[in-house]
Amino acid sequence: MSNKFHSTVSRREFMKVMAMVTGGVGAMAAVNPAFHDVDELISAGAVMQKRPWWVKEREAHNPTTEVDWDVIKRPNPTNTGQQTEMWAYYHGQARADAASAKGAEYAKAKIAAQAPGYTYRGQALKTAVTTSWSAYVSKSWAGASTNGTWTKGGGATYKGVATPADRGEPKWNGTPEENSHMLNAYQKYVGAAISGYGEFSSLDREKLLCTNVKHNAAKKFIIDDTADTAYENSTALAVPAKNQMYHLVHWEHMSHEMSRAAPAMGGRFNGSDFVATALKPSVYNFLRYMGYQMIGDGGDSNYPFIEAAVANLTGVAESSRNNVYSLTPELGPIGRIHSYITDMPVAATHPIDAGMFKFCADCGKCARACPAECISLAKEPTWEIPDINGKPNLMHNRGTKEFWSDGAACRMVRTELDGCNVCWGNCTFTTNKGAMVHELIRGTISNIQIGPLNNFFFRMGEVFEYGAGTHEGGSPKAEEWWDRSFPVFGMDSTVTSFDGGYKK
Repeated sequence: MSNKFHSTVSRREFMKVMAMVTGGVGAMAAVNPAFHDVDELISAGAVMQKRPWWVKEREAHNPTTEVDWDVIKRPNPTNTGQQTEMWAYYHGQARADAASAKGAEYAKAKIAAQAPGYTYRGQALKTAVTTSWSAYVSKSWAGASTNGTWTKGGGATYKGVATPADRGEPKWNGTPEENSHMLNAYQKYVGAAISGYGEFSSLDREKLLCTNVKHNAAKKFIIDDTADTAYENSTALAVPAKNQMYHLVHWEHMSHEMSRAAPAMGGRFNGSDFVATALKPSVYNFLRYMGYQMIGDGGDSNYPFIEAAVANLTGVAESSRNNVYSLTPELGPIGRIHSYITDMPVAATHPIDAGMFKFCADCGKCARACPAECISLAKEPTWEIPDINGKPNLMHNRGTKEFWSDGAACRMVRTELDGCNVCWGNCTFTTNKGAMVHELIRGTISNIQIGPLNNFFFRMGEVFEYGAGTHEGGSPKAEEWWDRSFPVFGMDSTVTSFDGGYKK
């Protein structure tokens, strides 16, 4: 194999630069946290959930995205970029009405040209892969839900496993630390790559719980201080607050390799839906067996919180330049967040700092790849949410210092182009972890956080041709994908493993 990449930078030259800018591997060792006793180790959270050594923990409610808690209010998800009403409001009714037809014509032309990813087998993949939401059993707000096809065929409605009361046994009674440790092990077994926890506090009541379900202002999230179990009716989804409640946050894998096949095949990398189909009812049943609730359906409409927000606050992820996804130290943006509420006492996981949000300020690769030009190219995040075509942006909640995107343009252009997701595949953090240099770079990004160095790493990703295609340049990796040998589901499940010989 050649030792050159495009006759521009050799591996040797690249590592020489790495040695100069970091002071060599010794510099990394210098910033590796040292623990002096068991109490210090526990206080650092390592017993709770192992993370890469270069991930730092921050104080509670203090993520790397600055938050003004005096300004922020409960988010109202009535308006999002997924609504055609928002497309029309910001970009014109005629364009909104024509988007689907334009997307169909775009796909027809690509198929006729047999463009990469639009070949016969590419269309078979796009059509055949199911997101698996039609599973026999899933989650409702307060309990389990059963597939309608099953019940129409005479199958019984599923309620879940027997509770301690059903079995005549006492409920599980572990400490919050024991419970979090136990849930980490179980949830990873059934599909959660990373888990986060937190107390449902007065701050959550006043600032984080959504006012209503997405796209439906009439159905409210309410807090019932007299109830000890969740319930739902025609106008409300109720959070019981007679007892202390807690956050339960999951990050589920998606396929890195399929993300790099974008924009062709509709960016069909969301394998997390395979994971979620098993994960949701499995965790629900585990908690139910123990005598506790799992509240929330894990769907895209009835989420009780803006999921990136609780992922930040529970240390699962950091924010990104792109408002569509968050960033994890282990898996970058390639994953899906689902959040729930439980009454099982758990020990909180705190926000993290892996240098990723700071890196976004020095990168901007996702914004330059975006065909809708809807991702901010600003040099720094801002408190002020910019207008869209002279109109106030109704799709964001004030009170955080971020890079602000136009979600309506994102979704509309995605429709016009028969799919997209190039931002996910082109993110600098969408890399695999097999090569030691990637771990070294992530450690450097986390602990040094120097703009010119971040810029160097971003440009090296372009030199080495990491990332996905573009709508102008096509999707060459969509055809290469068929000839490569990747892990099951295209997901490296060992990334978050530290024991059993998976990582040394």
